[in-house]
Amino acid sequence: MYKSGKGCCAVVAMALLQLPALPAVAELALGPQEIVQADAVDIDVTGYSVPSFVYWDSDDLMDLVSGEGPVSSLGKVRVYLNTGIASEPSFSTYFYAQSNGFDLEIPGGG
Repeated sequence: MYKSGKGCCAVVAMALLQLPALPAVAELALGPQEIVQADAVDIDVTGYSVPSFVYWDSDDLMDLVSGEGPVSSLGKVRVYLNTGIASEPSFSTYFYAQSNGFDLEIPGGG
């Protein structure tokens, strides 16, 4: 389980990290829910967040990327690098995605 601030939770299916390419008609079988941690601390994101698994760096491991809901008027993008292995992911403490040396900021909206 991926914790999002204000008592709201969004599920992150860790099984997605281990899924092979599936035919279009195959059913997606997800594993049990679990708390996702970064450096042995539960990941807790302020405001509304949508987690995704992506290949952020060049190590062939899926990393965790999540929006961080706006505390004021702008949200940011958190990146948690996978420092484990494909079958046993382990995430580092997050950093903010940047462009030209500045944190990416996203206007809040719904």
